[in-house]
Amino acid sequence: MEILKRAFYTTYKIYVGLVFLISMVPFYPVFWLLLKIKKYKATLWLEHFWAKVFLPIMGIFVSKVDFPQLEQPVIICPNHSSYFDIFVSIRVMPMPYSFMGKAELKTWPIFNSFFNSGLNILVDRENKLGSAKAFRQAMKKIDLGYHLIIFPEGTFSSDVPMLKEFKDGAFALAIKKQIPILPVTFLDNYKRFRTGGFFKSKATPGVCRVIFHDIIQTEGLTQADLVNLRQLVFDTIQKPIIEDGNR
Repeated sequence: MEILKRAFYTTYKIYVGLVFLISMVPFYPVFWLLLKIKKYKATLWLEHFWAKVFLPIMGIFVSKVDFPQLEQPVIICPNHSSYFDIFVSIRVMPMPYSFMGKAELKTWPIFNSFFNSGLNILVDRENKLGSAKAFRQAMKKIDLGYHLIIFPEGTFSSDVPMLKEFKDGAFALAIKKQIPILPVTFLDNYKRFRTGGFFKSKATPGVCRVIFHDIIQTEGLTQADLVNLRQLVFDTIQKPIIEDGNR
């Protein structure tokens, strides 16, 4: 039985990879052109259309979500447990938005175009100058009216779906710009495409439930409040994961 399960997981991963690559044949040249001429909002609209069409073909069905009405840019903080997190974010997040991602993405085929173009922001956490540059770029994006999507764990937790300890960047930025934080919980992404070895980790089609929590205000907060703010967001995101209880 275990062998059959692993065979299914592997077959499904191969299927997802093939659908993604085939979908890029007509879409990627258009993405490349839009990014080249810096039509970022058109790129985001096309990303959303791509996700709306191709996620169901991959067997991924995002549950109906209602995100809050946003009157200003916010820092969007989802948990990070799956390779599907970016795809689901593209499908459901309020636009316009910009991802802050790890520096390694600049070398990933296809994805590097989206992170080397100026639409999204790369963060080199091992380089203080690089981190400071990313911080300045993020503030400029906020001034232009973009929401920032930041996975505060920085990487996948080794104990998904439970959260990994949050890094400070998202909260320092929110306090610096005095803008709200929107916590988001992805309840099922880790079941759809779990991290780990290609032949060992689980992957199944199904529903991805997304919870948009209430906005957390930062107006009047200072850097002295960062730890409490970070913990509040952590607890908010993790609570429905614990309540769901299905691991």
